[in-house]
Amino acid sequence: MPTFREVLRAAEITIKDNTSGRRMHEIEKILRAHHAFSGLTPEKATAILEDLGPTFVKMGQIASNRSDVIPKAYADAFKQLRANVAPVPFEVIVQTIEESLGHPWRETFADIEEKPLGSASVAQVHRARLAQGPGDPVAAGAQEERPTTNAAGGGAVTAQGPVVAVKVRRPNVVEQMAEDITLIRHVLALADLTHMTDGIMLTLGDLVDELARTTAEELDFTVELGNLERFGAELASQPHVESPRPYPEFSTDEVLVMEYVEGAHINDLPALRAQGDDPAALGRRLAESYVTQVIDDGFFHADPHPGNILVRGEDIVWIDLGMTGTLSASERAIVGRLFASVAKNDPYALKDALLALAKAHGPVDHGLLLGQISALLDSYASIDLADINVGTALLDVIEVMRTQNLTLPPSLTMLARGMVTIEGVLVDIAPETSVVEIISDHVKRQALSFDSLESKAKSLLMASAASAEAATRLPTQVSHTLDMLDRGQVKVGADLHVPADFTAALYAVSGTVAMALISAGLFVGSSLIAQTAMQPQLLGVPLLGILGYLGAFVLGVYVIWRVLLTRHQQRNDEKVE
Repeated sequence: MPTFREVLRAAEITIKDNTSGRRMHEIEKILRAHHAFSGLTPEKATAILEDLGPTFVKMGQIASNRSDVIPKAYADAFKQLRANVAPVPFEVIVQTIEESLGHPWRETFADIEEKPLGSASVAQVHRARLAQGPGDPVAAGAQEERPTTNAAGGGAVTAQGPVVAVKVRRPNVVEQMAEDITLIRHVLALADLTHMTDGIMLTLGDLVDELARTTAEELDFTVELGNLERFGAELASQPHVESPRPYPEFSTDEVLVMEYVEGAHINDLPALRAQGDDPAALGRRLAESYVTQVIDDGFFHADPHPGNILVRGEDIVWIDLGMTGTLSASERAIVGRLFASVAKNDPYALKDALLALAKAHGPVDHGLLLGQISALLDSYASIDLADINVGTALLDVIEVMRTQNLTLPPSLTMLARGMVTIEGVLVDIAPETSVVEIISDHVKRQALSFDSLESKAKSLLMASAASAEAATRLPTQVSHTLDMLDRGQVKVGADLHVPADFTAALYAVSGTVAMALISAGLFVGSSLIAQTAMQPQLLGVPLLGILGYLGAFVLGVYVIWRVLLTRHQQRNDEKVE
């Protein structure tokens, strides 16, 4: 089966050959009906996306997390876009499952409920129960026997396999979304909506590119399967925090089978109290879990609304891993610098941290940017640190950057929206929980972690290596410069004549100082590495650290020898005189 990207390329070629198809006329008709060519208000844009169908709704949902690309008013309006669409007939769902698995559905499932749990633009989800027989690998997860309704209409059957959620991709959705994305690009080129909609900094084409990228991932359920597996592995270190167990042996690129989770929504206070749960303790655990995902793991749930967070017994269960965010180690470090600069009310540090992440799309007024950041920090100066809403603060920062033709990575805007959602939940269930304090604790621990030390040590060793390379050239460069001075080829205020003995002395001193600096750098870097668990090791100490110590020792001995030799020569010269 061709991939989404392959189908998208074929659609682009087709549209270039014929741009007057039925779908194009339909899009143009809807745009004209809403008077799109005379300007777009947030409300009008939302209505247009809804009328254009699932692909465009998905684009709006993505845009709702990109307030760095579009004004906040539009992003907020797009958050209201409907998530549910008309379900696919159950017969079609069963046919898709059988074609994808390559055998009758009853070989995998004892039963599939006909009514879907949910239906969206890409897929719909059904509750089912896995079949179980002698030696079946799912036997270990089997639940109690209970009658279920036979999807084929054959009455009640007895099933003993575990209850699962089956996510099935809509038929022909790959081709449909590829065609729509291609048409969107053509419509934007024709309408030039960017210039007609005041306040949109980037072309909507950038959003379309992101839509194509995220759609390619969302349409391939093996990506979400990988998210579930990774998320589950990382949550294993968090007490009483879980995610649904995936069943890769029954999953394909268009069918995803995972554990069915039944529990109360995280913001359903009556249900939580009925279960005997403490909302305040759950809120603290929720905040700790999310901050751990962001700061410690760099892999976080990007759509943490209450519908995706369930409470089962004492456990918080994160569901629906279709949308996740990823932060690299460097991005996490910079995020830590962001929070530190806010806590210290340091606009210069905050500006430097933001520019390290940002991408410029036009001229940047650095003076004005610094003034805007200073004003933003001043607005938070009177607020107690524990009371700062992290998500709102991040969105305020993003808005400042947008006005200066700067955008942050999509993961940062996803994080900002996620933080806003999490903190909204905390207001309902645990208002005393401070996310910013939890973040501060994690940032401090992260700064002292082995991984951080190892990264710093590696950077220092690389810098030492670069210094060593430069140092090998330094004496020659100094000698050439002094020769030029001696010949009168370089003037510094006046013609200078440098004695030969002075040139030689300076040459020797420069080399010795360079070696001393390199030795110090190697020693410090090796000390940092020695505190880590870096492999390979010798006698319980990282081998790279041992080699660094050895190099520092040799260079140190050489430096001492050079100093003593130079001093000896000076004494001999003094005796001669």
